[in-house]
Amino acid sequence: MKRLSNILVFLSLASFVFGQDETRVIDSLESVMANQEGRKKVETMMELSKAFFDYSFDECVDWGEKAIMEATQFQDVELLAKAYWRMGIRYLEHYEFDLALDNFNKASELLKDKDDTDLLMRVLNTKGRVELFMGEMDSALITYQQALRVSENIGDELNCADVINNMAYIYYQQDDMDKSLEYFKEARKRFEMVHDTLSTAQCDNNISNIYVERQQIDEALSLLRKAIPIFEYYGDEASLAHAYQNLGTAYASGLIKYDSALFYLQKSIECAENVGDQITLIEDELELAGVMRQLNREGDAISLYQSALHSSEAMGYTIGMLEAYKNLGIHYNIAGDFTTSAVYLRRCMDLATEKNYQLYANIARPYLIADYARLGQLMEMKKELGLLVDNYEGIVIENNALDEELTKLREHTEGLLNQNDSQNNQIQTLQSQRNHYRMAFYGLLCLCLAAAVLYIAYKIVRKNRKKCEMMK
Repeated sequence: MKRLSNILVFLSLASFVFGQDETRVIDSLESVMANQEGRKKVETMMELSKAFFDYSFDECVDWGEKAIMEATQFQDVELLAKAYWRMGIRYLEHYEFDLALDNFNKASELLKDKDDTDLLMRVLNTKGRVELFMGEMDSALITYQQALRVSENIGDELNCADVINNMAYIYYQQDDMDKSLEYFKEARKRFEMVHDTLSTAQCDNNISNIYVERQQIDEALSLLRKAIPIFEYYGDEASLAHAYQNLGTAYASGLIKYDSALFYLQKSIECAENVGDQITLIEDELELAGVMRQLNREGDAISLYQSALHSSEAMGYTIGMLEAYKNLGIHYNIAGDFTTSAVYLRRCMDLATEKNYQLYANIARPYLIADYARLGQLMEMKKELGLLVDNYEGIVIENNALDEELTKLREHTEGLLNQNDSQNNQIQTLQSQRNHYRMAFYGLLCLCLAAAVLYIAYKIVRKNRKKCEMMK
């Protein structure tokens, strides 16, 4: 499980300098706002909310709410939608995903009849990111499909490429690697068309992730070695963090070089810390924990899993929680602590079911059944076995349907083969008839030639006879 670069990165916004410079900006905005009315005043309130973000989040929220209240007084749908959107961004940056999504939903609802606006495109972009963070993959896919339509309507090719890139990530999380690879390559082609070198390199990093999953390590390393110098040139530490994480995973799972894996994962952590990327830090901890397990350093692995779980729960990062629950549950199951294992695996199952992450549920269920069996919780065990039976029956029904289709195909194929045999027999008959006609033709031709030769000989003999008679 890894997040792909240029997908789940928060909006990169320059923060104000703390202290005196920060106060000057705020004082300046408040001074300007004192002489403003109407829509300009609302815009300044939004800027004040942004300025207070690093100084006082309570003040940040207060000014954002004031901007919304002020905008409500005007019959300007776009202004009110913008106020909700800007407030949502502040919550997003503060890792309060529920509140961020609520504001983005209000903004998109206000703009639902305006499919040709740049603001709607931006709202849908950020709404999709929050849904990805929260693990709402189906909702995120719908949101990005809307964003793609809007981007195409207004002719924003760069955003089209970015949205396709994000959709590829969704298919990646849904374990549809073929479709994910198709969309990443399409995004890469579009980024190249608009000469966006950095985003093209980020797509290479994303594609390398799929190659690592498929154990195509040489192809993955080739793409990463091209992408990393570009990230270094642009000073993009967020993308460097993702690339180093992919390198670490490639060395750990593909090349089984744990020293190299630890080296690159540590570099990923350093880059992520420099840009304050909490999601990448969580994923680095999860990857490091996997390496520690391979090195039989179980204590270190558990500490890393628990740290990642605590951070994921604090910010509502669904995939981080699922990974931590799953791995902790499996660890305690193998260690023989079935009570603790059942707690973690049950949480994994419940969250996976809620968010429709069937892959995690399928991995956790067999271990959870084993835990219930060891603990003597037969009712719970039967319940989980019943779900397996339901799944099995569904698979059997699907398999029977496929068998019927296969039988029909075989019958059709046999019919075609029989038809082909019949046609071959007809062809052979026609060829035999042709050979007979050909022999008859050649025979007749030979007779004609013989007759011609005899006629010429007769003419010559007759001519010679006349000459002889004249000489006498």
